[in-house]
Amino acid sequence: MIMKKLVLIDGHAVFHRAYHALPPLTTSKGELVNAVFGFTSMLLRAIADIKPDYIAVAFDRAEPTFRHQEYTAYKAQRVAAPEELHEQLPRSKEVLNVLNIPVFELAGYEADDIIGTLVKQATENGVADLETIIVTGDRDTLQLVRPHVKIYTPGKSFSDVVYYDEKIIKEKYGLEPKKLIDVKALAGDPSDNIPGVRGIGSVGAIKLVQEFGSVEEIYKNLDKISENTRHLLELDAEAAVLSKKLGTIDLNAPINLDLSKCVLVDFDKQAAIKIFEELEFKSLIPKLPGVNQNLVNKEREVKGQVGLFDKQKEEKTGTNHELEKVLRGMETTGVLVDRKKLSELSKSINTKLDLLEKNIYKEVGHEFNLNSPKQLSGVLYDELHLTPERSTRIKTHKSTDENTLSTLVSAHPSIERILQYRELFKLKSTYVDALPGQIGPDGRLHTHYHADATRTGRLSSKSPNLQNIPAKGLWGEKIRSAFIAPEESALLSADYNQIELRVMAHMSGDRELKRIFEEGEDIHTQAAAAILGKKESKVTKEDRRIAKIINFGIMYGISPFGLSTQLKITPAEAKEIIERYFERFPGVKEWISAILREAYEKGFVETLGGFKRYVLELRSNNQTVRKLGERIAVNSPIQGTAADIIKKAMVDISERLAKEDYKSKMILQVHDELVFEVPESEQKKIAPMVKSVMENSIPLSVPLAVDLKSGKNWGQMKKVKA
Repeated sequence: MIMKKLVLIDGHAVFHRAYHALPPLTTSKGELVNAVFGFTSMLLRAIADIKPDYIAVAFDRAEPTFRHQEYTAYKAQRVAAPEELHEQLPRSKEVLNVLNIPVFELAGYEADDIIGTLVKQATENGVADLETIIVTGDRDTLQLVRPHVKIYTPGKSFSDVVYYDEKIIKEKYGLEPKKLIDVKALAGDPSDNIPGVRGIGSVGAIKLVQEFGSVEEIYKNLDKISENTRHLLELDAEAAVLSKKLGTIDLNAPINLDLSKCVLVDFDKQAAIKIFEELEFKSLIPKLPGVNQNLVNKEREVKGQVGLFDKQKEEKTGTNHELEKVLRGMETTGVLVDRKKLSELSKSINTKLDLLEKNIYKEVGHEFNLNSPKQLSGVLYDELHLTPERSTRIKTHKSTDENTLSTLVSAHPSIERILQYRELFKLKSTYVDALPGQIGPDGRLHTHYHADATRTGRLSSKSPNLQNIPAKGLWGEKIRSAFIAPEESALLSADYNQIELRVMAHMSGDRELKRIFEEGEDIHTQAAAAILGKKESKVTKEDRRIAKIINFGIMYGISPFGLSTQLKITPAEAKEIIERYFERFPGVKEWISAILREAYEKGFVETLGGFKRYVLELRSNNQTVRKLGERIAVNSPIQGTAADIIKKAMVDISERLAKEDYKSKMILQVHDELVFEVPESEQKKIAPMVKSVMENSIPLSVPLAVDLKSGKNWGQMKKVKA
């Protein structure tokens, strides 16, 4: 008997995979559509390859899941998904809607949980003669494979496809699919911040599960395991149990599979063609099921329309090509890391966390799970009866996020310690304990840089993400101290000083702002004097701190309400401060007005290097969204130009290093900072060269300034004069 086929698509995983796999493709109107294009391509390919009778798509929701309630640090290391990804999601759902494909979403559950539940219902609840194929970009779902359930996923290239069934998983891992949960429980998963057992990698985890069958059986048979491995397992027994819970897909989400609503039915082909033409997916129209090319409305076709990928290739500049070479070179070189220092730091943080825990329990009156937002919510709001200034309910409990807790610092002595505990716990799980597992055989971390993954044009990095390593504070310094130079070399840090404010001075042409930078005065002191009506000599450190918030706030298009929240003053007082700022720097106000007019007229803003940022939020009928668009329009040319400058400097420095046969290497780029590995014999030559190139890569009407520091590690450096 021929089995019918049910296709379940993990929309979240495929959508994200598409966004990161494809370049930032835009339509002729400037709409970013790379994620929509990749998602739609995979959808149509799956339909063509599998020929399903039934189909449905599951998406994540924004609300926290039960995993976040169990473990505060779950996925905490992940950078928030960029706005340009989120804004493409409605378009993907438009495509699904026009093709009559149902969408499943459920607050508190991930798409994996929805799919797992639907798989269970399809295979165990009396649905006969049905084969289920899960289309996903996330291999976590391999645990769902069983008889009549397969995985269909992109390979190394997004255009490749790989199938997984029970036999293939058994051959690859030597285990049944459901046992992969136990492997993850022991090995952990850095991408989801699942801790696992420190010191046991995936190879060791697979061997243990092959021998004993499960995490539970492993802990029942510790006496049969070698001393070193037994010690590791004993140390992290609680983490192993928690990791298994976090890594297990929920098969009992409150959702029902109704196959009658999942039938792959006919759809309005003209309506589908219309959306595909609007998105300029010309190459995908012939792939629509049952669509003949003759159905395409010839009058709507754009003559000589260039395919999105061809268009992208034409726009690829020589500078970008050179930058890619530089980034790949930095990845290959990597940065040397001191494992021992990280291990010592982990123990030191553990001691501090233990002390914080004891003090918190003493102040509260009893012990509870500090990493459980649900339990913390119960303690703070039900037991201690605290009332936050902002109260947000998350599914089953009031919010305990950082912003909410910050409003309670003066209400109870435990709050400050809870915030400290969370910060330390996140640093430990995200960096201190996670980095050792990502160090290569050469003792180096090899992060992967993306030149075009952010909407601002800034570089980003992943595996690991080094952009979020704190630059300041005791613990940030200690983490950076684990990044070291090899013997007979030093690390050189070259950091742009207030580059964004200097870019704003150049773009606005404000005479006073330019004068301050030209004469080498302190911009924050000058702003404080103007705003607070003080003489420069009377400006205090606190005054300067306030002025710094205002300077950067203006640059990010801050509103009186936003400034009042940051400074804890009334909106009226904040409005007066902003007005006084513009009295001192009228050119900035005029520039902001001009850039907003241009953004509304053209739909985009542009950096000095020609990078365009399309501000789709300005088209919204929602005033809140439009205001967000205005802030983006003001900040993007500044932040994007700063990115242009450092990218150009990286290319220029790389060329000088090669041309002059230096052995020094560029190894890190974090925000406005470049880090080099410099042999002792080259230090006197490299520092002035780097400073000169960075300060002159893209000339502005105000001087750029670069601060140099050097040392044997990244955390402890001394200033260097070039």
